[in-house]
Amino acid sequence: MWERVREWGRNALGYATHLELFSDRKLYIENCKKVQEYNDIRIVVQTGEFTIEVWGARLRTDIRTAEGILIHGQIRTITLTPKGKAYGKSHPKNV
Repeated sequence: MWERVREWGRNALGYATHLELFSDRKLYIENCKKVQEYNDIRIVVQTGEFTIEVWGARLRTDIRTAEGILIHGQIRTITLTPKGKAYGKSHPKNV
């Protein structure tokens, strides 16, 4: 029960992580806290709930705002790791 209340609160306050994938060329991540790593093949983003790893080719960001980040390029893999787990050391959720 408390998990549902917590989830409802995050959604109501706008803290929930929201992803929008536009084909394999664009990814919008809402409620991005910080960019942990950035290069042309890998971008690692921290949100309130997840560490998100984006793998691909010619990756770049065009929009970085308090609301989110827009990633462009050839997106090949998106991995979500729940907050509190180090990426690469838990069982991530592949999208």
